[in-house]
Amino acid sequence: MTHQVVITATEGHRSFGKLLKRVFGSDEHLIVERDGYPVAVLLSYQEYELLRRTQAIESFEQFSHAFGREIERQNLSEEDLINDLKQARQEIFREQYGDLSP
Repeated sequence: MTHQVVITATEGHRSFGKLLKRVFGSDEHLIVERDGYPVAVLLSYQEYELLRRTQAIESFEQFSHAFGREIERQNLSEEDLINDLKQARQEIFREQYGDLSP
């Protein structure tokens, strides 16, 4: 379970090195406040990467569901999608390299 601790910006400024050691390899998140408002979070790089991966997975799942609903709405078959993909790849190739046909 993640442990959150609130620190002041002044404390963060005075003790930055110690705070880095504190969050390194731990699940502790330090919430930095300035004038009573949260402005930043200090957490380990491993925790940061985990959050990024989780967010990427959630974004992909949202995209997949929306894409699936659109496919159903348009009543497209797998063959239709494959043909559309092939056509798009050919168009991108022509844009990138020009028409190479003899």
